[in-house]
Amino acid sequence: MANYQITGRGSSGEPLVSVSISGVDQEQHVMDEITIVNAVRDCLATAPGVQSVLARKFEQVITTV
Repeated sequence: MANYQITGRGSSGEPLVSVSISGVDQEQHVMDEITIVNAVRDCLATAPGVQSVLARKFEQVITTV
């Protein structure tokens, strides 16, 4: 799974609130990761003072030589 960083920013672009998601545990597939990320984005968008929300996805890539 990828790691996600969701940040709510104020009117001048400063970060006001940030949520990190590093894992979603499911016994069986219930919903896609992006559905959860979007739900968190929607929640942060309603926080007082938040003007924009940015979600970033980070994935680790391992290569062998």
